[in-house]
Amino acid sequence: MNQTKTAQLVEDTRKALQGVRGALIELYASIDADPSTPQETARRFSLNRNLTWKVSKVLNGADAFATLNHLPGQQGLEMVIGAMQKAGAPAHVVDQARAAISQFVEVVDRHAGGREHLELTLESMGLFEREGGLESGRELAFRGNSMVWGVQAKTRVGLGILAPSTRTPGANDLALIAGLIGFRRLRPSVSWRLFRSQFHDDKGHDIKAPEELEEKAPGDHPQILREFCSSNMPPLEFRETPDGREYVLPGGPVGNLAAFDCFYGYVMRGLPNRAGPNDEFGSVAAALTLPVEGLIFDMLFHRDAMPAKAPEVLVYGFPHGGPDDPSQQTVRNLLPISHVPVELAGSPPAVATPLVPRYSQLVNRIYERMGWRAEDFVGMRVHMRFPPMSSRVVLRWPLA
Repeated sequence: MNQTKTAQLVEDTRKALQGVRGALIELYASIDADPSTPQETARRFSLNRNLTWKVSKVLNGADAFATLNHLPGQQGLEMVIGAMQKAGAPAHVVDQARAAISQFVEVVDRHAGGREHLELTLESMGLFEREGGLESGRELAFRGNSMVWGVQAKTRVGLGILAPSTRTPGANDLALIAGLIGFRRLRPSVSWRLFRSQFHDDKGHDIKAPEELEEKAPGDHPQILREFCSSNMPPLEFRETPDGREYVLPGGPVGNLAAFDCFYGYVMRGLPNRAGPNDEFGSVAAALTLPVEGLIFDMLFHRDAMPAKAPEVLVYGFPHGGPDDPSQQTVRNLLPISHVPVELAGSPPAVATPLVPRYSQLVNRIYERMGWRAEDFVGMRVHMRFPPMSSRVVLRWPLA
C-alpha cells in the first residue's frame, strides 16, 4: 500500500465513522432520546442494555477511531434504528442513519476486507488502541509473532507420565512427550527449530540421556514418534549442540496444505522420588519457542507416585534467550500468569480433546510401551490460550 492509499484509508475511515456518529446523534435527537442514559434508552425502546451502552460510548466518545472499541456490528445498529423508527423517528433521519452505516461497511470492505483487519491496520499506525485484558494482548502477540517470524502452530502439546520405577527401587520413571499440531510456515525461507531436548536436575546439572519410546527404523531421528507424526511431515535436520539435541525444520512450502503434526518423546529412568541436595522439586516443562494458539499440558501420575502436594503452574520468560534449564527459572523471570491445573475426569484419565487428534491413542501407546496399567493413573491438565512465546510453562511439585 503506497502513501497516498494509506492516507486515503485513514481519511475515509475517519469520515465514515464520523458519519455514523453524526447520523446516530441526529436519530437520538429526533425522538428526544438521551445518549448519556443508556439504561433509560434500553427501557424506553425495549433494547438490550449492553447494546445501548455501546452506542452511548460511540456517541459520547472524543475520538472517532477509539469508538471502534464499542461500535456494534451492522445487525446491532439496525436493531437500534428499527426500534427508534417504530417509536416515531422521521423517515429521512432513519434513512440517513442507514446510509451512514452502509457507507462505513463499504469503506471497511474496500480498504481492509473486514473490521478486524481494519482495526489491526489502524493500530499498527498508532491511530487506534484496543481496549481489552491480558488474554487479548496475548492473542495479538500471537498474531504479531506469526507475522514477524513466519511460523505458527495450532496447539503445543506437553505430556508427562510418572510411575514407580520398574528397574530402580525407590525411584520413578517418567515418560515425556512433546508435540506440535498444525505447524505451518508463513514464509518459504523460514527454517525453524521444532524441539530441543535437555536433561537437567534442579541445579542445571546434566543427567543421563533418556531411552527411546519406540523402535527406530534405519535413518529415523532419535526420539521422533513417527507413528503419530503426519505422513506429509518433511524431513527434519537433527543436530547435537552444547545446549541439547535439536530438531530443525528447513525452509519449504507455506500454508495449510503444507501444515503437519509432529511428536517426539523419551523415557527418563530412575528419577529421585525424594528430595536431595540437587533435587528439591519434581517438575515437567513445556517450552514455547514459536507462536501457538493454545497449549495442552497434561501430567499423569501413577497412584503410587502421587506427590503429597498438588503441582503448581509457573510460567517463566526467556526474552533474551540463553539457558532455560531449571537453574534459570527464578523469580526474576517469572511471568505474572496465574493458572490452576484442572483435574482430568476418571481413572484412567479422560485425555481426549479435539485440539489433539489421536491423543488417547498416543497415551495408550505409552502405557503399553512402559508396561503400565491405565487404570492406575490420575491426571491434571493445563489448557492455556495463546501462551507467550519465549517462555516455559512448568508443572512443579515438592519432593518429600
